[in-house]
Amino acid sequence: MKRIISMMFVCLIVLSGCSESSDFYSGIENDILNDINTEYHEYKGHSDNWAAVYIVYKAKDKDKYSTKLYTKYIGKKPNPTGKISYNYDLGSDVGNGAAYFKDVPEKGIYYLGSIASNESISTKDTKVKLQIEWNKKSETIDLKSK
Repeated sequence: MKRIISMMFVCLIVLSGCSESSDFYSGIENDILNDINTEYHEYKGHSDNWAAVYIVYKAKDKDKYSTKLYTKYIGKKPNPTGKISYNYDLGSDVGNGAAYFKDVPEKGIYYLGSIASNESISTKDTKVKLQIEWNKKSETIDLKSK
């Protein structure tokens, strides 16, 4: 009996560890990714308090790319409000921006906007570094192409 309980405990620990990493990005689904007429690639990464998804996309019949940057707070509650700033480094382009949130966004997904100019759109090989600042705190996330 003790052996069965021990095995169930080990299975529970293993399974809870597996689901944790997939939950980092849950909720950051995007209609762009479901559109069959859109070419895209995305970058994902996380730190202790944030998960980030950077999407580069274009309609198949268009020449210009667009980008979107989403973050999800995965740290201890409560979720932050107020100013959330970011700095990005795409190698060929660096920049920054900020968004203001009076309330916690629906599903805790923070849309930070579009980053990078069309001339400096990243490729799948680009290394993306994102620094997020909120409530006098800061974290850096390395985003990797998926």
